[in-house]
Amino acid sequence: MAAASPPSDWQVGKTLSESFDHLLTSGIASDVTFIIGEERNRISAHKLVLLSRSPVFYAMLEGPMADKGEITIPDISADTFKLFLRYLYTDKIDLTDRNVVPVFNVARKYCVDILVSLCEEFLSKNLTAESACVFLEQAYIFVADSLQEECLRYIVENATVVLRSVTFTDLSLDCVTSITESDDLKVTERSVYEAVIRWAEEECSRRNIEASAENKRDVLGDTLYTVRYLHIDEDFLLGRICSDKILKAEDVIDIVNHNRNHNPSIPEKLNTKRRLVIPQRFHRNGPVTTDIFWNRTPVDEAISFKSSVDVYLFGFGSLFSSPEQGNVNLKVFEEDECLVEATKQRALPRPDTQNMGDVVLDIPIKIHAGKTYTILERSHNQVNHYFEKGITKVTHQHITIEFSNSPRSKQSNIRMGHIPYLLLSG
Repeated sequence: MAAASPPSDWQVGKTLSESFDHLLTSGIASDVTFIIGEERNRISAHKLVLLSRSPVFYAMLEGPMADKGEITIPDISADTFKLFLRYLYTDKIDLTDRNVVPVFNVARKYCVDILVSLCEEFLSKNLTAESACVFLEQAYIFVADSLQEECLRYIVENATVVLRSVTFTDLSLDCVTSITESDDLKVTERSVYEAVIRWAEEECSRRNIEASAENKRDVLGDTLYTVRYLHIDEDFLLGRICSDKILKAEDVIDIVNHNRNHNPSIPEKLNTKRRLVIPQRFHRNGPVTTDIFWNRTPVDEAISFKSSVDVYLFGFGSLFSSPEQGNVNLKVFEEDECLVEATKQRALPRPDTQNMGDVVLDIPIKIHAGKTYTILERSHNQVNHYFEKGITKVTHQHITIEFSNSPRSKQSNIRMGHIPYLLLSG
């Protein structure tokens, strides 16, 4: 920044921040020059401001190892360095999704802790499925513990989408492991397995090696065993996983032997703990109303549905009218085959869903994309509540559910009735 010939009264009417901003942009009385980035842009500044804001600049400019003459900083872009300097001069900065990571890196490099905190706060408030992994990697590199925790919290809650994102495969192995080892990861083990295999394929590409089963096993190391194989459905285990040949044959034998023969002996590397998977509610109901003539005698209420992708059915919502939740008989059909028949108790309603309770299956059912499934329930007690203005298509994240009428139903249909929502997880 070349020194200009400013008017002699440029300070009049300006705050301290505004005056310092003018000094920076005009170059008046500058006494240090930086050569910035690959393009070697020259940027002038003032030692007094820099050493008063950063202990690193103090060591560079006034310490026993102080640099003399121009200072070259090749690893920061000119735009980022100008933003950073303006913050040092004015305490103001306009953070965006595009600039926050490079500014965060510079703030960490020069130990400007307040700016680091501002960046961490911005990042934690603006996490998305694509950005969460990028920010997690930065937090890991710079040991930003609070940001790491925020990123992991977001990823755990939105695991279905994050694990399918492009940025997941760009993570370091340590960051991948910090995600896949979490007991709170809200996703099925099938999705965890598919995610780590996608990562392994990308890592082989980065290393310029063949994406063979052996190489994928090698690049994953112990992270391969953060998948909870004991809780993967056997069709997927004996189909996809066996055909991939990444998991060793003896591991597959141990898993099958444990599940089929209830053999308690299992290698320590095979984690037996089930993750805390919290399914999402896919509501199809409009407003709930009551009518003493509705369902005076309990009858079969049913609804059919299809999913756009493979998911797991954990249960469904059930309406009731009496303070006691009561029990329901239920059946779940895949096309015309009955997969489950049971008697279950409704759970207590949540504050936002009065007169509705969850009916949770003992074992989640895998729902195959494109197939028609039907849920049928019959209450043990009279239910006068029902909903109107039903929704035929519901989308949450990457999952779309389309409802249709079932010939098994006596009263409920896509427009009104019972079974107000499904409990699903991708």
